[in-house]
Amino acid sequence: MTWQRIMIVGGPGAGKSWLAGEIARRTGLPWFCVDDAVWRADGTLRPAEAMDDQVRTWALQSAWIIEGGNSRTYLERACRADVLIVLSPPRWLRVCRVLRRLPSRALLQGTLTYDRLFLQKNLGLKAAMPEQRAFYWLRSRQQVREFLDGLPMNG
Repeated sequence: MTWQRIMIVGGPGAGKSWLAGEIARRTGLPWFCVDDAVWRADGTLRPAEAMDDQVRTWALQSAWIIEGGNSRTYLERACRADVLIVLSPPRWLRVCRVLRRLPSRALLQGTLTYDRLFLQKNLGLKAAMPEQRAFYWLRSRQQVREFLDGLPMNG
């Protein structure tokens, strides 16, 4: 089976962008980052409706990797996804990765509270997916490596 639509979610510093880039490189699938729908080039937030419309436009395409938040569009993406990946490495690792980015106080706070606020919602997305679709909950670097080693190639 080849995968055409891959949804990746997880908190700040979880490795979503890195993993999406690796999958895109290996499969040739187009990669979309939700942050690109959330933020304008000048660093200000886009209106919620514009964010949602952009993510929905990506999700309606026939092939994609969409990584990132925007939980308002989670269900729509999950229903169309061939695979859902929930990344949740240890909190200490996520904090270290966020600190390397010169974070804002809000980003650091979001990293510290992410699991309490969103992890169960992320894991609950599996229920929205058709039964035959793939689901991965990756909690360690080893699990990510094993996932990539077993990645089905498109084409």
